[in-house]
Amino acid sequence: MSAILYEPPVVGLIGLGHLGNALLEGIFNHTPHMIRASDVRPIILSDPKFSHIPVMQDNRRLAKEVGVLILAVRPQDMEQVLDEISDFTGLIITFAAGLPLQYYSSRVREATIVRAMTNLSIAYGQGMTAWVTSAESVDEDVWIANALFSDLGNCIRVAEADESHLDVVTALSGSGLAYLAQVFDSMKVVGMEHGLSEKDAELTVLETVKGLLTLYRNTDLSLDEIVSSVASQGGTTEAGLQTMRAKGLETALKQGLEDTISKCKDLADS
Repeated sequence: MSAILYEPPVVGLIGLGHLGNALLEGIFNHTPHMIRASDVRPIILSDPKFSHIPVMQDNRRLAKEVGVLILAVRPQDMEQVLDEISDFTGLIITFAAGLPLQYYSSRVREATIVRAMTNLSIAYGQGMTAWVTSAESVDEDVWIANALFSDLGNCIRVAEADESHLDVVTALSGSGLAYLAQVFDSMKVVGMEHGLSEKDAELTVLETVKGLLTLYRNTDLSLDEIVSSVASQGGTTEAGLQTMRAKGLETALKQGLEDTISKCKDLADS
């Protein structure tokens, strides 16, 4: 008996901002899906490898030509987009922060809705994606979504009852790249202020980040145990940590994450 060949559905990507472009790159390079796109702006993709990918300005037309729609638009623009694709009956994957499953299912009633959160590393197949869908979702659509996220990096499925956990992932993963980059940039600036070239300061910081990840992945040490193992009593690291804690680094970082989560909840309530 011959094997049945699986033909992945064509993916339509709505929105070509920073996340949309990362998704375009990741889906093209790391998944078997053909992809089409739309954006409110007239866009011609400059990368030659994307020359065959049409970018239209008509979301209704795009919805008729694909089996999966990925929404990479801002929450404040979502209402109009959903109005334009309200008759869609395939799989919708949305990356908008804050807006719950019910928001989508009440507007696009015949589609399977998957709500997800990821980060820009998805462009390189190294994203961290959390996703949630209704328990009543079509099994095939759930499989397609899970396979897509797995191709684009690591992923975790959140139970429908824990949908609010996606707000936490927004802070830790989606926004987390910016928060960590801000910390690393501050470290780089200190290096430059003490005489290192920008290139040498940046290399030192980024290689240190790489070293932390290598240490974590190749030992049984937890993150707090790594802190303790580096910060020997009376040493230079301990002196720095004491000052950072006294100045409120941990408090500021935690409060920033809490504010991000709170903003997600505000979007859901607006």
